[in-house]
Amino acid sequence: MIRHVGENRWLVLDTLAIAIGLAGGLGAIVFRKLVEAVHYLFFGPVLAALPGGDEKMILLPVLGGLVIGITILKVAPEARGERIPGLMESLHKKGGRIRARAGPALLLASAITIGSGGSAGRDSPIAQIGASFGSFVGQRLKLTVADVQILAICGFVAGLAGTFNAPLGSAIFGMEVVMRRFRMMDAVPILMSAVIGAATASAFLGQNPAFTPPKTDLVLAELWLCFLLGLAFGIFSLLWVGLFSGAERLFEWLPLRDSLKPGLGGFVAGAAGLYFLDYGVMGVGYDGVDQVLSLVSVSPGSDEVQILLFLAVLAALKAIATASTLGSGGSGGSIAPTLYIGAVAGAALGLIFGDFLPMAEGHAPTYALLGAGALFAGSAGAPLTCVVMISEMTADYGLLPTLMISCATSYGIAQIGLKGSTIYTLNLLRRGVCLVAGESVLERVLVRDVMVHGVVAVAPAMTIREVRDKIVEHNITGFPVVKDGELLGIITFDDLRKVPEDRQDEIFVEDVAVKKVIVVYPDENMKQVMDRLYQNNVGRLPVVVRENPKRIVGIVTRTDAISAYEMAAANREKRDK
Repeated sequence: MIRHVGENRWLVLDTLAIAIGLAGGLGAIVFRKLVEAVHYLFFGPVLAALPGGDEKMILLPVLGGLVIGITILKVAPEARGERIPGLMESLHKKGGRIRARAGPALLLASAITIGSGGSAGRDSPIAQIGASFGSFVGQRLKLTVADVQILAICGFVAGLAGTFNAPLGSAIFGMEVVMRRFRMMDAVPILMSAVIGAATASAFLGQNPAFTPPKTDLVLAELWLCFLLGLAFGIFSLLWVGLFSGAERLFEWLPLRDSLKPGLGGFVAGAAGLYFLDYGVMGVGYDGVDQVLSLVSVSPGSDEVQILLFLAVLAALKAIATASTLGSGGSGGSIAPTLYIGAVAGAALGLIFGDFLPMAEGHAPTYALLGAGALFAGSAGAPLTCVVMISEMTADYGLLPTLMISCATSYGIAQIGLKGSTIYTLNLLRRGVCLVAGESVLERVLVRDVMVHGVVAVAPAMTIREVRDKIVEHNITGFPVVKDGELLGIITFDDLRKVPEDRQDEIFVEDVAVKKVIVVYPDENMKQVMDRLYQNNVGRLPVVVRENPKRIVGIVTRTDAISAYEMAAANREKRDK
């Protein structure tokens, strides 16, 4: 186990990031193949065994939802729905700790949901599986809370990059949306994992872009149309987030057993996609986006009204199918469906722009891709991510200027309506989870302001029975061992329990005390204290002066750390009012 990485911390993290990136890329491959196998099973033997005509296809996502609801979600309820909010909660509230069994359960639940025809993306599941692996590695090596969080994000971005073949966009998403902070020293291992994950997946799956890039570029005079598109998609983002969040609340309210709700959500998805199988309303939907791009790449002529109505219906049905699938408890991601909905709506706006500005005619496929990025930027609060990720996914970096305008505008409008929330954080706020940056709060509290100055110590020559009496007298379960003002060790109640009752008068403190003491200094912050307490699984740390590490000046406990956090958080809330 790695307990103290010291000066080699970043070397250790970078090395682990490479290994986690490789695992995330391999995970993306395995998950995609598993989804394909489940899809073949449901749309092959299972579909053939069902009675009826084409309408029986509605039953496939129903069966998939019932399978995961009755089996997997009972064992691992954390595999339910969109998992990015759960990951954010684990990172910000649980020190990056994720249950090991969450990964396999999510793998199966998501593969069945998507493979059976539920409307969801592969993105969030494989990214969450990578995060689970990164968290597991950090916990097994007993790294600090901050390092466990970084490794969890490394796994997340590796899986996401392997899914989208967009390493830079995935890394930015991990920092911009999930971690909610940018720090250059965090970026190195995160970028390394993303690149390794994307390269590994591409080596097996190929480097084909997720969407077919358009063959036309916008002209300078069309830039103001990108601004109008951003305004429209800021409003669309509010509608999409409202529908997604509303579906979650609706399915929670329904008087139906939780295990049956994914089946009902699957029925809605099946009904929505029954007559649009070629356009990807069921499943992930990437092929459907390419179909839409092909449809609007030629002049619609007299059929434009019908095509516009078709695109509007398609976007609405995909939104309803996705909200029902994930809101009911089906497992999967919302990124790919969001891109789908945005692309379809963007294509429709592109056709309309072409009617009013002749030079925009025939550019609807480009506006479709701008719409995909703008809807994602507005709903997820990720403008930087979308500018980079859409360019990587299409292998067309000529889109960057227009993406900047449309994504930034959409993000700004959406944030006004959402009041700083996103499609991910609304889920958490509804459950009473507020992502306050707890680390930054503790970093502002110094040990000297929290530590207990009147230290109750024991001498090395005291007997174990005398120490037990001292525990009862002071109601303290651990003491520093001090002689002539110098710290010699520490002794706790757990150490005393190892001594037989009949020998407690003949065994002394110096015989059982821990000599190698982990200490803190008065000028360190409480974030560092929390890391040290967690890493070494101890309840208290002596405070010593840097000039003389043997001279004890105080002691700090887990209780003191929690009190410091509560006090600092309360003070910040007062300042914010």
